Amino acid sequence: MRSSSLCLAIVVGACLSSILAAQETAPYRPKLTNSKSGATHDFPLGVLSATGRLKDGDRAILVIDVGKGGAADRGGLVAGDQIVAIRGRRPSLFSNKTDAGLAGPQTDLAVAIEQASADKSHRLQLTVKRKDKTIRLQIPVPESPAFAASFPNRCPKSAKYLAAIADHLVASQRKDGSWRPGVGGDADVYMSAFCALALLAADTQSHRSSIQRAIGFIQRKSIASIKPTDPKVGPKNWQAASSAILLAEYQLATGDDAYHADLKKCCDLLASRVSKNGTMGHHYQIPYNGGGLVIINVQAHLAWALAARCGYEIDSGAWDRSLKEVRDSIDKKTGAVGYSSRATWSPDIAARTGAMAAALAIANQKPELVKQFAGALVTHQGRMRHAHAMSSIGLIYGMSGLKSADSEAHKLVMRKWKPYLELCRTAAGSAAYFGGKRNIGGDEYLGLSPIGNATVALILASANDKLFMHGGTKKGWFGKTAK
Repeated sequence: MRSSSLCLAIVVGACLSSILAAQETAPYRPKLTNSKSGATHDFPLGVLSATGRLKDGDRAILVIDVGKGGAADRGGLVAGDQIVAIRGRRPSLFSNKTDAGLAGPQTDLAVAIEQASADKSHRLQLTVKRKDKTIRLQIPVPESPAFAASFPNRCPKSAKYLAAIADHLVASQRKDGSWRPGVGGDADVYMSAFCALALLAADTQSHRSSIQRAIGFIQRKSIASIKPTDPKVGPKNWQAASSAILLAEYQLATGDDAYHADLKKCCDLLASRVSKNGTMGHHYQIPYNGGGLVIINVQAHLAWALAARCGYEIDSGAWDRSLKEVRDSIDKKTGAVGYSSRATWSPDIAARTGAMAAALAIANQKPELVKQFAGALVTHQGRMRHAHAMSSIGLIYGMSGLKSADSEAHKLVMRKWKPYLELCRTAAGSAAYFGGKRNIGGDEYLGLSPIGNATVALILASANDKLFMHGGTKKGWFGKTAK
């Protein structure tokens, strides 16, 4: 009898594994509502293929959506359930404060999913409150190892995760070389530059044609409009900076200087748009009564620093004026870069501080300032997801700057963000978008699915020393066909 039961269990387990593999080919996309006030915070539930919601002070996760055929659906979880216990334990409190980071039910759930995925049973125990009933569920989760003890380095799970995201980005790339944007008509250039950077960071020769097609799209849609004699004409500075960063990293990675002229055009355009007092704006005009946006300055600095490694001659006057504005924008309390010289205090410090730390490290300038910025990023690591309504650039530039400035500090912060990576991970292997606790309208403008995948890819890749913005120093490593 025991032998028969064991055989039956093996057969059932094998069938379950086959069903999981068959049903989880398309990545689940969480159903997120953008709460600009921070009253509610929606987020993905990782390989469960569901969406959760939290409010300040909550312990229970409200399930607001369950993907059809996903693990949550097969395990009996339904929209409206409140997850009141995870593996028999009541979750800790959630805070909507940015400095709280991922602490609370999100970390509790992520740790449990990681453990369940690595256990032999592959079952996640959840206790839910459904109307007036308390129900215990056993959710089947796809098999996956835990993150390595050496994470973020030498981690097979991270490597597989990055490769799956890269494959997903290649498969979802449109014929014109771009990725489908969100609500912003001109956001596809900015977002496509990050997607192509993610493919470049994945370090696979087979993705090279996809990267080149993305560059071709950016050339046609954006760079072609630049007129060197008129700084008022051409793409927004967001686009020019991200395009230059991509083109520089591509040249450094491949040794291919075919796009160097376009790289120079973008960098020259950015230099021509630095005002006399060092401020910059979305375009040629400086907003906020001349106050400007330092987030533009720091991305320009990163573009110039990378381009200089490709042989570009930086406009020292533009660099110095812009650097003064950045330094004048530093918040004395945190040591981080604030909104502008007129508004030095800002809770969303990661993108500005990280991008500038990376730029100065690449340019071998101001080591004391680089160290200060790294310290601010570590102290306020909970704020990584918050940057101008764009969680993406906070995480991308925050991790980049930290890795360029202090690799040991980067390891410590990356380990704190493992729960984020676990909750982003879909059952199909790619990533779902996971935004901050406030306004995510900027990422909605870009397109949540592509920018979400690019963000997680660049976080994972920040440990690999491939890109120069991640502290890499080796030229021409990408494939055997580099010039």
